[in-house]
Amino acid sequence: VCPYSDGADPVTIDRYVQHVSTAPANAGAQVGLFLREKVDADVLARLEAGASAEGRVVLLVHGGITPSLPAFDLPYGDYSWMGHLADAGFDVFAMDFTGYGRSPRPTMDDPCNLAASEQQRLIPHLLEAPCEPSYAGPVTSRESDWDELEAVVDYVRALRGVERVSLLGWSLGGVRAGGFAARHPERVHRLVLYSPAYSPTGAGSPRPPTRPVRLVGYDSLTEGRWQRAIACDDQVDPGIRPVIWRTILEGDPVGAAWLPGEGVKRQRTSVPTVAGAIAWDADGAARIRAPTLILAGDQDNPQRKHRLHADMTGTEQRVLAVMACATHYALWERTQYRFLHDASVEWLRDGTLRGQGSGVLRIGVER
Repeated sequence: VCPYSDGADPVTIDRYVQHVSTAPANAGAQVGLFLREKVDADVLARLEAGASAEGRVVLLVHGGITPSLPAFDLPYGDYSWMGHLADAGFDVFAMDFTGYGRSPRPTMDDPCNLAASEQQRLIPHLLEAPCEPSYAGPVTSRESDWDELEAVVDYVRALRGVERVSLLGWSLGGVRAGGFAARHPERVHRLVLYSPAYSPTGAGSPRPPTRPVRLVGYDSLTEGRWQRAIACDDQVDPGIRPVIWRTILEGDPVGAAWLPGEGVKRQRTSVPTVAGAIAWDADGAARIRAPTLILAGDQDNPQRKHRLHADMTGTEQRVLAVMACATHYALWERTQYRFLHDASVEWLRDGTLRGQGSGVLRIGVER
């Protein structure tokens, strides 16, 4: 639990939102989607007494690799993004999509559903020999993600009696949150997109995956995309990576037991099918009406974020902030994580960043 300036910890409430799944691996099943809430105790008391929450409800939307809690509620110093927003007076929620964290993982408990090359990592301690899959194909689709986000948004709207909620999405969570804002502009108050994935053509993988699950190890944090992108001295606190990994495995005890020692994270597969008329492309970006803040690291291909900013012609109230000494994982980097927290508070509260409601800003590093 993180300490905050008022000396009081926010209240944490965990729930499961009921939903009829549209994911390919368990379509039609009644499932519970994990949802965490963090809110200041005094704010919660006022809400329960009938105070309006309009404009103060925020839902955080995780990305393609990391579930909600290690991303947004990391128990390390003051890195909890949820805690910072709750301390600023917001009623903050974060969800896990199917295949992540504490939400259902259909077909993912069977190690035979791994590709043959990945099964080798589990021989002989879990498997005696390679085995045939019980299910072949993706766990989810982009459409099923949007359906789950809609279910959770509507649950939160009903719970707090508000017409609109604000969304904050990281990476693939930017696709989820941005696409939802394009499809349902009447339900979105403000939008924060941190390192959002984006293609103006909406192009995705041409072939669906043939297995529902793959494995991600601790080396992804120490030797993978994150480590390769770091370009500044003292950018990452050396103590944070083991905490991130421990928090990930706490949400995946099955994966933790599959590989003795450091454990392994089970990663779902998905297919970016889009059956509806609105996708996450230039046309979808232009449909967004919510005031939008885009946050990008200068070590994370900011050119794509410039293109997204230019394509969001449906709202004049939009700002792109490019952060120095920041990668795709700036929420875990001591160079800019506090800026991310403070920038999101200002945008969600006022619709501005450093007093500006439009344009492109360059953000330096303040120690």
